[in-house]
Amino acid sequence: PDIASTYNNMGLVHWYKGEYDLALMNYEKALKIQLKVLPPDHPSLAGTYRNIGLLHEATRTWESALQYYNKAAAISRKSLPTTHPQLVTTENDIRRVKAQIK
Repeated sequence: PDIASTYNNMGLVHWYKGEYDLALMNYEKALKIQLKVLPPDHPSLAGTYRNIGLLHEATRTWESALQYYNKAAAISRKSLPTTHPQLVTTENDIRRVKAQIK
């Protein structure tokens, strides 16, 4: 999980710099590791799915953003309280992207 966290953090750095291809590459590496070593409803998975959703939203690929946000929300609903900031934020992300799709 530490290596996955490092990849996730590297993805964030690239995302902030607008280097979306490099960000996605790092997020996907993080996700691959997390899927192997974490339970399927682990909040870290939700965080990585949300990060990928944010990247797709930044590149205006709305359907992909929604897909990843929905994955993040599904995991968060199973593993976090309904008032947890991660879940609330992801649900806001979903509403925002749905408004763009309409």
